[in-house]
Amino acid sequence: MRGAAPKTKPQKSTEIRARPAAAGPGLLAAILRRHGGRILAVWALALVAYSNSFQDGLIYDNSFAIGQDVRIREATLSNVRLILTQDYWFGRTDARLYRPVTTLSYLFNYAVLGNGTNPAPYHWINFALHAANIALVYLLGLLLLGEAPLAFAAAAIWAVHPVLTESVTNVVGRADLLAALGVLAGLLCHIQAAAAEGTRKRQWLAGLTLASAIAVFSKESGVALVAAMALYDLIFRAGPAWRSRMSGYAAAFLPVALFLVVRARVLAGIVADPIAFTDNPLVGVSFWTARLTAIEVLVKYIALLLWPLRLSCDYSYNQVALVGWSDGRALLSLAVCAAALSAGVLCWRRARPICFFIALFFAALAPTSNLLFPIGTVMAERFLYLPALAAAVSAVMAWWWAARRWTRVRSMGPLLLALVCGALVIRTWMRNSDWADNASLWTSSERAAPGSYKTHFNLSVIAGQVRKDIPGAIAEAERSMAVINALPDDRNIALPYANTAHWYRVEGDAAQDPAQKEALYRKSLNLLERGRRIDQARSQLLGRDFGTTEVYAELGRIYQRISRPSQAIQMLQYGRRVAQSDEICEELAGLYQANGDLEKAAVTYMEALSLSSDPTAVAQKLVELYRQIDPQGCAVSNGALNASCPLVHGHVCAAARNVVRLYGTHGAAAENVRSEAIRTLGCSAEIFASGAPD
Repeated sequence: MRGAAPKTKPQKSTEIRARPAAAGPGLLAAILRRHGGRILAVWALALVAYSNSFQDGLIYDNSFAIGQDVRIREATLSNVRLILTQDYWFGRTDARLYRPVTTLSYLFNYAVLGNGTNPAPYHWINFALHAANIALVYLLGLLLLGEAPLAFAAAAIWAVHPVLTESVTNVVGRADLLAALGVLAGLLCHIQAAAAEGTRKRQWLAGLTLASAIAVFSKESGVALVAAMALYDLIFRAGPAWRSRMSGYAAAFLPVALFLVVRARVLAGIVADPIAFTDNPLVGVSFWTARLTAIEVLVKYIALLLWPLRLSCDYSYNQVALVGWSDGRALLSLAVCAAALSAGVLCWRRARPICFFIALFFAALAPTSNLLFPIGTVMAERFLYLPALAAAVSAVMAWWWAARRWTRVRSMGPLLLALVCGALVIRTWMRNSDWADNASLWTSSERAAPGSYKTHFNLSVIAGQVRKDIPGAIAEAERSMAVINALPDDRNIALPYANTAHWYRVEGDAAQDPAQKEALYRKSLNLLERGRRIDQARSQLLGRDFGTTEVYAELGRIYQRISRPSQAIQMLQYGRRVAQSDEICEELAGLYQANGDLEKAAVTYMEALSLSSDPTAVAQKLVELYRQIDPQGCAVSNGALNASCPLVHGHVCAAARNVVRLYGTHGAAAENVRSEAIRTLGCSAEIFASGAPD
């Protein structure tokens, strides 16, 4: 047409912007109608990857969190109150964590569904949470990447990445699953709330508040939600002005503030042990050495995301070597992290999703990175559950960038995705088999982390207890000690010495030659004395008595073997006072019984009974003991203890009194035992007056 401006072909922008879906009552139905097939396909892929995980046992930390936490046995108001008012590791003193939503989920499995310690239902719940997170990742990818195929590819790669197994296959990884659920759902609610008005906006904000509560009350790292919201608003800057988004920050921060207040009150009454140097050596070094080593750990995380061939459940001392300014690794680690951050900045203008997910990688890892403050471990793969999104999105965006320039790369997209996901599925499936039992877990961990004292320690326990291979147990125990032996007592840990001493003592028990027997007992005693010195150094550090259960139980046994019963009793009594252990109580009771002090033996066996997670064997010992104490009386009826018998009742109340006093600073636990003894057992309140245990 004459005089008209010439037509020009519009240029395609290489920038991908966020596209929040319109909020409305039909939003969920529309998502399911248009994208349900893709989500189901990723779920199916993930199910294949985790198909062999449902038979894995409740091993590792699961044995304590599920097998020994008495709060999850019955769905009662009393137990719910204990979950809400006590720390996560109820009954342990080596951590200060508050995760009530996670523990309530165990209660749901154990008591409400009646799963008990059957592992399969716990794994199914974990997988269901992972599946929910997969759907949320797909939706987030849809909003940020703008194309369904890209969102599908990112969700698929993330869903089957092997580093996620420590969160999905390992049942106690549920804390990471729930926290990620809250972060992902909260971020989506924040995006939608900014684009909505009126009632619909209030509904999204209510969802954001709920998601924030789930995130932070499941795991402390759930605070990353607020950072994720801020990063989204800073990087994309799409839609309404900042002022309209302030209500979202208020909705997210309210549960965070509540969590911080409640957590402070709960943990204020709990005396927790300091972080052990052998768990996280960054607690015992200079500021810059700790930070440089933490930065190197970030690089190790990046390497695991790129090449997840060797995976371990443990990276204790001395698997992660300390790094100083004079070490070339420090400069290399700084360069890698600087390059990653620079890549994020460079992507801000032309590929903002990569910028966002790189920033989210560092923000999500910040609470557990040891950069801001030291935590209970120097490195753990479970921390990568949410940050692994950066690797998945970066891989997809790299392909997308190449596909826009080369047609052949575009046509190879489905094949490349199939190959990548296939390789990841195979590695994830193989990694799941490592979590089958403790033997397979620690064998694989030793291959991936041979420098850790803890991998050799656990292999020693497995060799001796499971395989009955005492020479093999001693060999692994000595390897464990070799890692830590040069550490000074105030940085060391006594448990490996007690473990090695135990196997020397067992070998001595089996020896026929008296000289060999005596030599093995002497080696055992020397190691236990080193363990005592380590405990004494820790006592000075804490300003209170501290003791490792296994050290004093073994000292009691070895002193009996070398005919020094008074020292055996002395060591066991000290261990009973500082360790609150059913093992020590049972050992001490047996010694009292052997020395003819049957009344003390009965009370101490009762203490072991109240502290034990599996009291059947102790109860049988008590029955046999009462048949000696009261052969014609009422103590034993129909082969079982008669709690209404005055003699038994008196011993029960005396044991309850001792247990309350042994709990010491664990006020809530002591009060729970005391109130149960008074209310259920009919013990007199006067016997619980302050004083030392008998």
